[in-house]
Amino acid sequence: MTEHAMPVEASSVLRPGMPLIIKYIDKKGDEWDFKSTIHDINFERGIMKIGMPSYKGRFVPIAAGEPIHVTAVAEKVVYTFDSRVINYGRDEQNFLVMYIAFPRTVKRVQRRRYVRIPLVLEGTFKIPGQEEVYRFVTKDFSAGGILMCTKQLLQVGQPILITLDLGSIKLEDQKAQVVRYVGKNDVTGLHEYGVQFLEVPPQLEKALVVYVFQQELKMRKASGRED
Repeated sequence: MTEHAMPVEASSVLRPGMPLIIKYIDKKGDEWDFKSTIHDINFERGIMKIGMPSYKGRFVPIAAGEPIHVTAVAEKVVYTFDSRVINYGRDEQNFLVMYIAFPRTVKRVQRRRYVRIPLVLEGTFKIPGQEEVYRFVTKDFSAGGILMCTKQLLQVGQPILITLDLGSIKLEDQKAQVVRYVGKNDVTGLHEYGVQFLEVPPQLEKALVVYVFQQELKMRKASGRED
């Protein structure tokens, strides 16, 4: 997943709006990965205000004084650091937030532009200008595209419209293009294609990058690796 890591000044790279993954180990020893976002940073007081951590759409407050490990996700890099919870509650705008200690330095981890992960999901696609809907199964996934398996025979360069449910993110008639024909799988009998997403809005691209990173964390946890 990574190319290299190096310490950098936190104040030069962390910004409001950045997606966060909050790793927390509870009193029972269970490890959790929560989602959050940077709301604001008070550099003088060394405090960062973040959205209340959530898990599967449910807010999860963490007690003051508890240690956490934070990963801030950008497009080509992630920034990681250890912190602790200072307090939580509602801010002046009535948003549920949590206040954590702002670090002096963070670890900058360079990533490939689009990290590809093995992921099996069912979806559908259409050919522009046609009404017929075809089924496919993904073999791997990245924020930039998928490796899909289908009964249909397609041409390299052919535009298609992808519909795929990722749970927290739903792609519906997402513009895409077949960029590579891998071949026909002898076991499944399905044709395999490399497909690139086209004209992805910046906010959606950022959400897909975060989604892939979360899936990476789950896979590393399942395999017992903690890179």
